[in-house]
Amino acid sequence: MADPQKQEYYRKNREKRLQYQRKYYLSNKAVFERKEELLKALDPDKWKKRRKKRKAYNKEYYLKNRDRIRERQRERYLKRKAVSSTARKR
Repeated sequence: MADPQKQEYYRKNREKRLQYQRKYYLSNKAVFERKEELLKALDPDKWKKRRKKRKAYNKEYYLKNRDRIRERQRERYLKRKAVSSTARKR
């Protein structure tokens, strides 16, 4: 069974953790892209296998979390729509 203290810690610090992950990804994005580019050039078969595996994972994740993903997209859309409509009224 999961430790309630750990669960509470991760629940409390969710936003901080997500912010750190976004910052890490953005600062290392070029490195990830370069590694992918090199792999594609040096070992195309390995690159294809990895790409296929990633595509399958993303598809499975999307199908599992489709409702939650669509709800977030809807919220972002409505938020942007509200901001743009208030900007036009001014």
